[in-house]
Amino acid sequence: MMRAIVRMIVGLGLTLPAPLLAQGGAIRGTVADSSGSPLPNASISVEGTGLRTTSGNRGEYEIRGVPAGPRVVRARLIGFQAASAPVTVVATDETRLDLTLVRSPVELAPIDVVIGSRARHTASEELAVPVDVYTAEDIEEQGSSETSRILATLSPSVNFPVQTVTDATDIVRPFTLRGLSPDHTLVLVNGWRRHPTALLNTFPLGSPAGSSGVDLNAIPGSAIERIEVLRDGASSQYGSDAIAGVVNIVMKEGQFSPFVNTNAGRYFTGKYPDDGTTVDVNSGVGIKLGRGSLGLFGEFQNREATNRAFPDGTFPDLNGFIDSVDINTGKIIQKRNGVPQPVNHLGDGLERDLLSFANLRMPLNESGSTEFYAFGGYSNRVGTGNGYFRKPLNNRNWPTIYPDGFLPEFRPNVNDYSAAGGIRTSFSGWAVDAGGSYGRNTFDYRLRNTLNPSLGPCLVTACAPGADGVFGNADDPGIPNQTSFDAGSLKRGEFLAGLNLYKALDLGLPNTVSVAFGGAYRRETYEIVAGETASWINGGHLSQDSVATPGDLAPAGSSVFSGFSPSDASKNSRNNVGAYLELESGLTKQVLLNVAGRYEHYSDFGSRVTGKAALRVQPSKQLVLRAAASTGFRAPGLAQSFFSHVTTNFIAGSLVEIGNFPVGNPASRLFGAQPLRDETSVNLSGGVVVSPMENFTLAVDVFHIKINHRILLGATYDAGDSVVARILTENGFTTIGGVQFPTNALDTKTDGIDITGNLRLPAGNGTLDLNAGANYTKNKIARVGGLPPILQGTGTSFTGALDLLTTLAITEERPDWRGTLTATWSLGRFHALGRGSYYGSGRSAEFGGVVGEKFSAKALFDAEVGYRFNQVNISVGAKNLFDTYPSRLFDLDNNNNFTFPWAVTSPFGYNGRYLYVRTEMQLSQ
Repeated sequence: MMRAIVRMIVGLGLTLPAPLLAQGGAIRGTVADSSGSPLPNASISVEGTGLRTTSGNRGEYEIRGVPAGPRVVRARLIGFQAASAPVTVVATDETRLDLTLVRSPVELAPIDVVIGSRARHTASEELAVPVDVYTAEDIEEQGSSETSRILATLSPSVNFPVQTVTDATDIVRPFTLRGLSPDHTLVLVNGWRRHPTALLNTFPLGSPAGSSGVDLNAIPGSAIERIEVLRDGASSQYGSDAIAGVVNIVMKEGQFSPFVNTNAGRYFTGKYPDDGTTVDVNSGVGIKLGRGSLGLFGEFQNREATNRAFPDGTFPDLNGFIDSVDINTGKIIQKRNGVPQPVNHLGDGLERDLLSFANLRMPLNESGSTEFYAFGGYSNRVGTGNGYFRKPLNNRNWPTIYPDGFLPEFRPNVNDYSAAGGIRTSFSGWAVDAGGSYGRNTFDYRLRNTLNPSLGPCLVTACAPGADGVFGNADDPGIPNQTSFDAGSLKRGEFLAGLNLYKALDLGLPNTVSVAFGGAYRRETYEIVAGETASWINGGHLSQDSVATPGDLAPAGSSVFSGFSPSDASKNSRNNVGAYLELESGLTKQVLLNVAGRYEHYSDFGSRVTGKAALRVQPSKQLVLRAAASTGFRAPGLAQSFFSHVTTNFIAGSLVEIGNFPVGNPASRLFGAQPLRDETSVNLSGGVVVSPMENFTLAVDVFHIKINHRILLGATYDAGDSVVARILTENGFTTIGGVQFPTNALDTKTDGIDITGNLRLPAGNGTLDLNAGANYTKNKIARVGGLPPILQGTGTSFTGALDLLTTLAITEERPDWRGTLTATWSLGRFHALGRGSYYGSGRSAEFGGVVGEKFSAKALFDAEVGYRFNQVNISVGAKNLFDTYPSRLFDLDNNNNFTFPWAVTSPFGYNGRYLYVRTEMQLSQ
């Protein structure tokens, strides 16, 4: 198949028009400021070609393979106005072009300034804290269109685990930073806070349950100019959620030629049939509007499902026949029943995404000192995820509806809206930014290929008897069964208004003091909308196995996800006000000090003051020492406070209805739930940056994060424990088999080390860039609450506020070590990439929840080669080149009776080798 792809590329190249294949020349020069000082890290591009590079430490740059003829070269650098200049390129010749950039008249972090400080820095190397900056070129080279996956590939500190059989999390997948929860990372877009999803992750893989993160995949990757990752606590600078750090996404802007990019690929793996075909088309254009510009971007992605489940040889069909399956290879030895295999699903679901974004900057005067800006986007995502197979003779099935059993399917509709705008100007020497933003995320639960067992085997005429068990009485629900349901919706909204000011003041110190202060008002809303009646009602029908178990009622609600009931439905909101002050100054030529403080008040959780101090010492040009200490906090999210639902959970090999309730619910209070309070944190970090040569940099940072009163979903007190079963029955909770609720009953410590390095070398007539990164993170539980009073002294099997599954999700479910080494080589029009990724070992009790199993460390390798024609760049690549799979699972509950063979918490998934072709096309010269 790989040969076919290569032949296709070669064939395409041979049929391209001659102008696209013409020989090119080179452009070389320097980038400097108006005083003539060289400017490193500037982005230089040739309009209409897709060619770009970055200036070196002396401001030097070189771009080869430029199509002959008149061209326009554009240069951009944080804190400076973009500049462009015409140049005529001669084939096989070199053209000299030096560029001068002028300081931006209006600068406010973190659009014209790197995140991590509001002072005027043009590169992350100037900061007192570790910040990684990934450019548009870095993003394009990843062979993926998912923004979260791109970020996880680029940064070893970021994890983006694959999700399967995790309910709604299959569709909206969270990312994590430095081993903490998704809601411990603050996400900004163009410096404005990005709203979180409406989803509460109740069954996530790779992180503990009970958090809501930001959906980065709702942002088209082709619209991104750069991604900045601040690997340090920053609650006092940017907001209370920034305990692990901050991710700032800066969108492309200015005038640029229209482009269309495509990416198509498929999994070709030796262990399974080829599947998972993915096609992505994205485009953008920068339109000049008077003094300003408008960037428009769109993306469409269609991803087919993958499945790595083994056949199930444990159940009979309606005739009593059972397939014979080799549990080691997943091969069917003898097909005996009529049920198609595999009956379960382990892998990616179907996904169809439509993403859009716009970015406007409009200077309001000739000098550009006052400008209006606006940006925002809309996305619609439809995906699928599956639960566990319902066997033909299971009490959750009716054979008259599904004679072969059924695999229930989530098919939610997810919509995301965002808009922000404001004015940037100068007033009495102060840079001023005043504006606002609004974001909204809705998650509509739609179910297919399922039923409500309690409504009986009738799809046309109602046959459920209601609570009294007698059909024909007034309490009959009067609803026939269904095979698809509207199970309700979650809606999350966030409005923000903010004012930020900055000025460099002379306060009598050796250097000016950068003073930044501001405030913000935020209003958050969260709504649970009840599903249709058939999705949540208990029809009272006996189950199909009630002959063997007299009086046994069929489970209530749509199978796989019971609809939100009217008692679950709610509308909730709160307000937040905050103010900050940040000061930074060079105390000497070698010493930089940054201090910040923040006050925040939540209408439902009170007030908190946080602070930060960061120090940077540079005793020589080749050595930088840095350290930071900060405090932070995070108030409980609205979803953590109000999410309510009866969820079907898989515990010790059985499907159980678990009440996932807020702390105020009577069932939660019965098991000791307490009102939630805010989390508090202390973050300590220190690092060293060494640059022994101009083309080599190595940075090492260590960190310690202590979180008190951390908020997570605690232990699931289920009826598999006889004491819990008795308590539930005695207190009238007969429709659920367990209770789980959010808790503050734990403190955690996170210790780790980040290592990054880069080296640029000449390689023959080309250039070789080597980039390395590694992260080690260790989470420990420093304190955990004890048993609820009602379980104390009862002989229960539970030991405290956490169970094994949650404990391992906190401490060991992510790999301890992560590392990447990426090599990119370019020679004229040719370019190549090679990457090695290392994922350390870990341990998990998914899905059974009773036995923890270790998954081993693995190394994966990616490769890509490409050729740039005049206006088309074509690349072919492989991810997981050697078709590496994670460790096997051997516990019968964790592997679902050998049908889920691979470690489901594997950080790199279990789909195998992926081959792809991507193109970048400029539509005008």
